[in-house]
Amino acid sequence: MQVSKKLFAKVNQYILLVCVALMVSGCAVRMDNVHRVSLDDDITYILQPIPETLTNTGIQALFKFKQGSQQGKAKQFMIQVEMTASRLLVSAYTVEGFSLFTLDWHTDVGTLVYDKKIAIDPLRVLAELQLVLWPSSDVAQGLEQGQLKVLSVTYREISSNNDVIYQIKQQDNISQLTNVKADYSIVIEELDRWSLLDEKLDTNGSVTELTSDNMEIAP
Repeated sequence: MQVSKKLFAKVNQYILLVCVALMVSGCAVRMDNVHRVSLDDDITYILQPIPETLTNTGIQALFKFKQGSQQGKAKQFMIQVEMTASRLLVSAYTVEGFSLFTLDWHTDVGTLVYDKKIAIDPLRVLAELQLVLWPSSDVAQGLEQGQLKVLSVTYREISSNNDVIYQIKQQDNISQLTNVKADYSIVIEELDRWSLLDEKLDTNGSVTELTSDNMEIAP
């Protein structure tokens, strides 16, 4: 009877370990799906990690959204992105300073959390920001059922089944992303870019912490 109890306990322990493994596996699948953004009926984009060229960088930009050829002022909001080797933090707010959404992505462990206060999809904002700012090779790697064509240093297109979906043009600090199929355009005007390095050496060779007062602005 004692042997049976020990065997039963081991069986229960094995079943518990299997259940935990299945739960972890299920979470990983769901977590991966969170990073997949639908750009069109035929195109899906997998959010790409922070490229080395943008690591330890902060960017503040103005987003101007316009649907088709409608008259009137374009809808606009501010966005601030902070990127380290393992984390990407996005904050969007109105030009008056009211928060619209925040997005916090820990790329090393795969967790992505966001909240939104109005009908703006944070994942789509991040995806389209990557289409503009990320290197072409990274964007191409993230596209599913879509093709990226680099026509010049300042112009790239994303198509599906030979139909152009996105046109992306860049000039100095201003980028324009046009969704031809959905008939909308987004102008992204980069206002500021700075370093997020945690520490630097002063003139005496000692380490000093970076603050908002002494933070260096990247060229």
